Amino acid sequence: MSKNNFPKLHNATWPGIVGKGDHEPIISLDELLEKTANAEVNGVKFDGVDLGLFDPHVKLDPSDDYIKSVVDKIGGQYGLSIGTLVAPIWPPDGGSAMGSPGRS
Repeated sequence: MSKNNFPKLHNATWPGIVGKGDHEPIISLDELLEKTANAEVNGVKFDGVDLGLFDPHVKLDPSDDYIKSVVDKIGGQYGLSIGTLVAPIWPPDGGSAMGSPGRS
């Protein structure tokens, strides 16, 4: 039986996109993955990422080959696992999580 080595430490990718003002450029997925893979404090490193499904990090209508390339990049190139996927609920890619405008 395998040893339980929880909790896993994951970094979120969507802050590289969401909430950026006009003077804050989007942080590329490659830069976020590189920084996540290289981060270490007192010997503790990230195990993976929680991946936001937002343009420009991840295409919103991807092909199977594109999905495989993203998975291979995260797991193969950077040695990280994918924990959770975060749906695009903010405009322009997604809709409101709270209903339509004018409705509560």
